[in-house]
Amino acid sequence: MARKSRYKQEIKDIFPKKSTLISAWIYARLSNENDHSESSIEAQIAICEDYINSNSELTFGGVFSDLGYSGTNFQRPGYSDMMNGILCGTVKCVVVKDLSRLGRAYIEVGELLFDTFIKYGVRFISVNENYDSFIDSARRKKLFILVKNLFNYAYSLDLKKKIISAINLKKQKGEPLGLAPYGYRRSIDKKCFEIDCCAAETIKMIFDMRVQGKSAYNIAKYLNQNNILSPQHYQLNKTTHKEFLGQIMWSSNAVSRILRNETYTGSLIQNKYAHNKNSKRYTALPKEQWVIKEHTHSGIISKEQFEAVAQLMQKSAKKYKRKNQSASSENRYWGKIFCSRCGKMAVRCENRQRDCVSFYYICRYCIDEVKHENILNRASNMPIDKLDIIVMETLGRCMSLLPKFENMAEVLPISDLFRQKKAKITRDRTECEKTISDYENSLLMAYTHHLSGLLDIGEYMLVRDKILSDKLTAEAQLEQITKEQEKCDVHYWLNNQWLVNYSKFRYCKTPTKEMIQTLIGRILITPLSNEINIELKFMDSFKELRQLIHECEYK
Repeated sequence: MARKSRYKQEIKDIFPKKSTLISAWIYARLSNENDHSESSIEAQIAICEDYINSNSELTFGGVFSDLGYSGTNFQRPGYSDMMNGILCGTVKCVVVKDLSRLGRAYIEVGELLFDTFIKYGVRFISVNENYDSFIDSARRKKLFILVKNLFNYAYSLDLKKKIISAINLKKQKGEPLGLAPYGYRRSIDKKCFEIDCCAAETIKMIFDMRVQGKSAYNIAKYLNQNNILSPQHYQLNKTTHKEFLGQIMWSSNAVSRILRNETYTGSLIQNKYAHNKNSKRYTALPKEQWVIKEHTHSGIISKEQFEAVAQLMQKSAKKYKRKNQSASSENRYWGKIFCSRCGKMAVRCENRQRDCVSFYYICRYCIDEVKHENILNRASNMPIDKLDIIVMETLGRCMSLLPKFENMAEVLPISDLFRQKKAKITRDRTECEKTISDYENSLLMAYTHHLSGLLDIGEYMLVRDKILSDKLTAEAQLEQITKEQEKCDVHYWLNNQWLVNYSKFRYCKTPTKEMIQTLIGRILITPLSNEINIELKFMDSFKELRQLIHECEYK
């Protein structure tokens, strides 16, 4: 009887009673920081905290929150952190002020409440709806929650229509929706633009210089030489941006954008772009769909001066208009060339001399600053012809080893080192599998000794933990041996990624687009010096392949 009583006591020690307190995590969300129709984040958290403190089963665990995110958008940082905690098992109870804080999408919220939360054993509490998924009345309230969820979804659709209508109404009234362009600032009531006197003088100077025949490039050069802040730098300087370092230079593109902006005549132009939901980008709309309202604010320049500049720019555009583009103008290096100075992608430019067109790559973000720092009128560039030669030389050095690698099917099977290595790995695998089997038998024996009373619960737990730790080490070793055993198969090496991909282009004389995109990771170009650093793909596979051939030939 004493032994039986001791056995029951050991079972109780192994399976202690769980604590009745559940760690409850609060989730709060607000669509708009300035929206007072919904409770603030702080108010939502306070309501949830009061509920947790009044419930004897719950204890405060933490807060997840999202500010400025719509309920139909589930790509929210706070929501993602909460879901990661649920998937990891650290979050077992979620408390919200009301159901709409969790989301307003009918299908997604329904799957979350009645699928994901149930699957991971998560308790969900909505304070305003008086809903707790772990109490008996929750089943009776399921229909109510589904209807409320559907109502929240309908509300979000209706709200979206109202917002779109309000935006369209503001456009028709001539009220600006976006940020004020360089040269203006938003009025106190946010209903119109006001002239920023300091920046407006720069705008006048730019238009005057263009009327006088100065090009956009020469205007940008003059502004940089006279230390006039660019629009981006001017805005950062006004807001005392703490993270900003360095100087943003004027560029010919920035000057051209100002010269094309009709806002400086006193007209407000909106609806120039449409948001593409699929690509999450904006596409330009035809001028017929623009919303143009004249005399909505004071103009910095006259309409006559703007039209004169527009005619000059139109003549310049015709002069450099592309004619009869050939197949050689294909941008084969697109997305592969980056600036080593700033890390941004370089752009392809063209140089036209009569009927001859040549291409080169520059970093449009650094080129003006580099010329300004080195007092240069022009900076050297990287012609595409020279780049082709460097790329082919780099790839050629690697591909010259292809014949040697392709003879592996004959070299490897007759290599003594390869056969010895294969035999050794087979022996190691057999020994490792036997070791794992011994650990499993030892674990079973220890449990039997515990049941028979030879080991008490403390001794058994120590022995079990030690055996499990050694078993995990042996299993990791077996996994490594399995990978090494795969490499003893000739087909493994013949399917090597470097060998497969580089063999396709062994007879290419010039780099093609497919060749560049397949074999090259990226190309770094240093501005001014035009130093080239080419990062090739599959180089780990190449090094592994080369090491194997070296071992088979010389060991």
